[in-house]
Amino acid sequence: MSIVSPIRIFRSAAKQKPVQPVGRRFLVGLVLASLGVSTSCSATECNGKPDALGTSRVIAVDPKDHPRIGTMQYPETLPLADHEVVITFDDGPSPRYTDRVLEILASGCVKATFFMVGRMAATFPDEARKVEAEGHTIGTHSLSHPFTFGRMTEGQAGQEIDGGIAAVGTALGSPEKLAPFFRVPGLLTSERTEAAIASRGLMTWSADVPADDWLRISSAEIVKRAISRLEAKSRGILLLHDIHERTVGALPHLLSELKTRGYKVVQVVAANATSAKSETTPEQWRLPPARAEEKPAVADAPPSTAAPTKKAAALRRIEGSSSRLGGAKGF
Repeated sequence: MSIVSPIRIFRSAAKQKPVQPVGRRFLVGLVLASLGVSTSCSATECNGKPDALGTSRVIAVDPKDHPRIGTMQYPETLPLADHEVVITFDDGPSPRYTDRVLEILASGCVKATFFMVGRMAATFPDEARKVEAEGHTIGTHSLSHPFTFGRMTEGQAGQEIDGGIAAVGTALGSPEKLAPFFRVPGLLTSERTEAAIASRGLMTWSADVPADDWLRISSAEIVKRAISRLEAKSRGILLLHDIHERTVGALPHLLSELKTRGYKVVQVVAANATSAKSETTPEQWRLPPARAEEKPAVADAPPSTAAPTKKAAALRRIEGSSSRLGGAKGF
């Protein structure tokens, strides 16, 4: 399998131009004052494409109220309605893959959340700024994507978290363009790591629906697994990666299948002075009982060692192809 590693992309950093600050700050849509929810681009508004998936709404969340989400690890997830999905990508940005992911998302007017690795963003600041310019939400995924958060001290975890925020913020031109959202590499967390995340006012994102796109499977199989698991839960956070050719190949078919099955995409932003917190009830933060579903691959289960091994290889190839390119590791 051709797993691509973000760390190879790192090594071309010396060839990149210095980061130029971006003058404007992205504001996500218009906030409905009464609900704290902003509408986004519906299919009918998507460049006249009635078959586009679109983005049905934007919700604003406060990390202090719900510090950990994603039922792969935690009791709570995002407050989604039946047949709503939040699409997320880890490990980029990468010119080879992120550019095409952005094109596919734009063609369907779909907004996602990108969890960027600090060294990847530092190596490819232009790519990071493209993601922001397209109106997607950007969180962080550590500085160097180590698979050792489960063994780190709180101080060590804090250094990786802070380093990632600083690097991605610099690439974007301002840390204010970052959402206070963090996903632990490989989902390999611990109480010490979670204490470090919480002390920084960040929301820890796990996921609800893994698509196994870091494994040696086809694009068609990625779509099959994503849809079958999403159907079992009827809603949730979908975990993908913008560092794999197979993910790029799967994405158009995945979006088409979501549209066919009546799913709606939701974008998530942080509540702040311009985006009022969305009104929710405690019950909305819990998934309903799941129907029978395909069991995720062993690599999905943190703390498996299979995922780090395969994902480390992936990230290292991206890095080495441009040494040339750059790689990090893991989900």
